[in-house]
Amino acid sequence: MATSWRERLLPASFRGVPFWVDVAKTPVGQKGQLHEYPQRDQAFFESLGQQAKIHDLTAFIVGADCLEQRDSLLKALEEGSGELVHPWLGRMQVKVGACDMTQTRKDGGLVTFNLKFYPDEPLPFPKAVVNTQEQLQVASDKLLDSSVVRFDGAMALVNEARVGLENLRKGITLAYQVVEHELQPLIETYANIYALVRTIKEFPQQVSAAVKGVLGEFKGLVGEVKSVAGEVRGLKDFAVQGYHGMLADLSKQVEDAKSLDASQLTIGKDSAAASQATVNLIQDALLVQIAQFVSLIPVATPAVKLTTTPSLAQQARQPVQRADVPVVDDVLALRDSLNEAIWQAALKADAVHYQALTSVRQALVQHLNAVASNGVRLIDLSPKSNQPALVVAYQKLGDATRVGEVVQRNRISHPGFIPPVSLQISRE
Repeated sequence: MATSWRERLLPASFRGVPFWVDVAKTPVGQKGQLHEYPQRDQAFFESLGQQAKIHDLTAFIVGADCLEQRDSLLKALEEGSGELVHPWLGRMQVKVGACDMTQTRKDGGLVTFNLKFYPDEPLPFPKAVVNTQEQLQVASDKLLDSSVVRFDGAMALVNEARVGLENLRKGITLAYQVVEHELQPLIETYANIYALVRTIKEFPQQVSAAVKGVLGEFKGLVGEVKSVAGEVRGLKDFAVQGYHGMLADLSKQVEDAKSLDASQLTIGKDSAAASQATVNLIQDALLVQIAQFVSLIPVATPAVKLTTTPSLAQQARQPVQRADVPVVDDVLALRDSLNEAIWQAALKADAVHYQALTSVRQALVQHLNAVASNGVRLIDLSPKSNQPALVVAYQKLGDATRVGEVVQRNRISHPGFIPPVSLQISRE
């Protein structure tokens, strides 16, 4: 049997001191600013969020011991904060605001109070937040140092007289192609593969010094632009491409790193050893550069979903401004691909270098997990008929500016024609 509203009322009290309540007022709804314009009949209300839950109570104490009850309530109010039992709203933690007390000879044993209580949200305790970007930069620096030591140690065991220039060229051809594509600052020193081959044979320590010179100066903090090869490129890439473009570029670099493995050519023992040492150095250098660029990817603020959908005409005049946030699926795909590439490289490493690779792998996973934590997931959309990408973006997503995302992610050959197939798009 349903209880009546009277049976559901709670006995009012503050910090355990009871009192009676005649009237209770609490603001509800939204606060905001009303804008009125000349020559227009329609006003515009700008919402500024919810009203603060301020509780105004008209309370009283009555009885032969009203003075003792009054003193107890006054003492409780002077404490400043505590638990309020609201007759209609239940228990809550509040802070005491400006109150007043009324006593008259006519009312005899009655004391009236106008009480005001404000919400008392507990202050959060400070907590440590791991700087995954800095940890990744430190781990990549250690990997670079370990790579140089490994290369110099391997080349010290090679008999330079038995290294054939042509055999060495064959052994590092793929590695030089990776240098041309992904480690372009080295091309300023080694304009062609033969310049690199001769240096490896005659002055191998100059090669490791050149690699360290290109990547070893990456010490800037995120957000600072310095004249350092690689760092400027990474910051500019992220500023222009955003999360999607940066993740796509890094995925290409990871695939190039995976392609660098043991040479299968029969080119002689010393030529093969020199080739393998060089390939390992280039692979490590590329992994260091990837780690440096990943450390530049910031952790985004959580995405905010639009509460209203502007009309297409409004969006044509003023495009929707959307915060750049990563797609969780893209970030996790890069994380898993990097994990695989580093494990592959670790199979060729000694104990010391294996530890350096493992540290970078763990730091990469930790930072990419942090980046993905505030990302958005992919969802499936299925148009019911052949439609232009613009129509799909506006009808399904409420944002005509996302037409490029629809076309690129789903590899649509022509934006004016999307067949009724399943599409993937980020949820925002």
